[in-house]
Amino acid sequence: MRKIYDAIIIGSGAAAFSVADWLYKENITDLAIVTENRLSGTSRNAGSDKQTYYKLSMDGFSQDSPYKMASDIFKSGSCDGEKLYLQALHSSRCFLRLCDYGVGFPQDEFGGFPGYKTDHDNTVRATSIGPLTSKVMTERLEDVVINKNHTPLFDNRQAIEILKDGNKAIGITVLNTETNDFEDFYGRNIICATGAPACIYENSVYPESQHGMTGVLMDAGVRLCNFSQWQYGMASVDFRWNVSGSFMQVVPRFVSVDENGNEAEFLNVYFSDKTEMFDNIFLKGYQWPFSYERAELSSRIDIAVHNEIKNGKRVYLDYTKNPEGFSKDLLGDEAREYLFKNNAFGETPIERLEKLNPKAIDVYKRQSIDLYTQMLRIAVCAQHNNGGVLTDNNYETDVKGLYVIGEAAGTFGLARPGGTALNDTQVGGLLCAKHIKSKSGVESASDIEIDASEKYKGFEIDEKVDYSFIKTKMSNFAAFLRNKEECEQLLSEINDILSALPFKHRSLSDYFYDKDMLISAKALLETIIGEMSLTGSRGGAVYIENDEVIKENAYYRGFLTITDCGKVSFLEARAVPIINEPFEGYLKNI
Repeated sequence: MRKIYDAIIIGSGAAAFSVADWLYKENITDLAIVTENRLSGTSRNAGSDKQTYYKLSMDGFSQDSPYKMASDIFKSGSCDGEKLYLQALHSSRCFLRLCDYGVGFPQDEFGGFPGYKTDHDNTVRATSIGPLTSKVMTERLEDVVINKNHTPLFDNRQAIEILKDGNKAIGITVLNTETNDFEDFYGRNIICATGAPACIYENSVYPESQHGMTGVLMDAGVRLCNFSQWQYGMASVDFRWNVSGSFMQVVPRFVSVDENGNEAEFLNVYFSDKTEMFDNIFLKGYQWPFSYERAELSSRIDIAVHNEIKNGKRVYLDYTKNPEGFSKDLLGDEAREYLFKNNAFGETPIERLEKLNPKAIDVYKRQSIDLYTQMLRIAVCAQHNNGGVLTDNNYETDVKGLYVIGEAAGTFGLARPGGTALNDTQVGGLLCAKHIKSKSGVESASDIEIDASEKYKGFEIDEKVDYSFIKTKMSNFAAFLRNKEECEQLLSEINDILSALPFKHRSLSDYFYDKDMLISAKALLETIIGEMSLTGSRGGAVYIENDEVIKENAYYRGFLTITDCGKVSFLEARAVPIINEPFEGYLKNI
């Protein structure tokens, strides 16, 4: 008889280990974790100057509540108020669990958790342990799940298909990348925690080991929610890392270099005077994501960087020298007061960074990049998919028993405060586990006689076909600047490629990666064209039609965008709920 797990978890990041632990706490212990590479993925390999965890305020004096936290995010538009409320409501419980597991978030002398302002937010809900917050979270959770709970982990397994009985998920087929064999795993619940489709773009801050499996989930019959809503921002490209926060607040020099090696400072063309330019560089620290609403403000810097690269130049941040004409007296009040308060005035950007956040320098030093002597090559890169797979309040998809948590799920709308994704990995795991626990009479997969891996036997492989040009075009025409005509042409090219599947590849793993990338890119283009032709420019993207920027139609902020088999529709967003029941009513139910 085949082994049937109570739950199979795909992935090995913060979301995957979170749900594994929450399931164990619910006494659901017959689990299996399946991952293509335990040490890969965004949670373990991504960060910024001080990677943010966003939670309910716990500093001891800020007035906050779950309703207020959810409402603040909901105001950005195209969000599900109920899901945001659940995230806010459970954030403290999830955050304190991480503290108990040894994630050392800063505390004041009385035990409060001080915070700071992050992007898309005016509160101080953000906290951090430095550049590697999500890495440490993952390691601490993994230690509990693997070493304490003894949950089995199957490594080097690339998920390629969700197995179904009707509309019920019953297992997965994987490619064992060590043996090139196909294997089937069966479970009563399948939980996907594999992150966003990071494979879509050439200019990407996702670690190269992060791919995602959105295409596999689409093949299983899920719908997508807000899939066009991405977050883009400046990042280093030789080593993929966000240059947000402190990297901008110390006001570095922006330099472009042409093919002949000629250097030029180019930002002065985009700003009326030095004070405006210096202030907007500083503001990029916590206005790091590109924003259509700030396209004439700090996001002008993203456009300037993109234009230089599009014109065949390379763009760098230089911390060894000040921007031309720099003086602290030319800084606006906010920037000058911030640097003074943090004792971070120095003669050069690197001296200011050393005083403000030396750990940010260490991130690059560990990659043999010396910011004291070397310039840092950057581009505007894809960083986060605010949308993803459509799920309910329990993170269950349209396919019964198939859950999607973490960044693979479509949780956020037009904008999100930095660090909300880390909170979502923890709350999503909790809610998913509680729902699985609550289900009675769970359908058994024991009578299902499917040997799905058999159909892949004899799969032909040959030379690898190079589809990197698709990623290049996606970055040029379907990222934060989106050109309708170019998107339509690219969609036609991808449809032609997909119609010829299966095609020959150098390896089975490459074949399934490319297939997933093409399906995901196709869905994104379909969503961009179907949605933004009505909504216009909004969130993290500018929409261009016939060489004209289309302004936002704010009416659609009240709706979620749903993509189903290439067709786009709009679902009215649920408001943040107000619960006003008497306490005694709940007491009676205990």
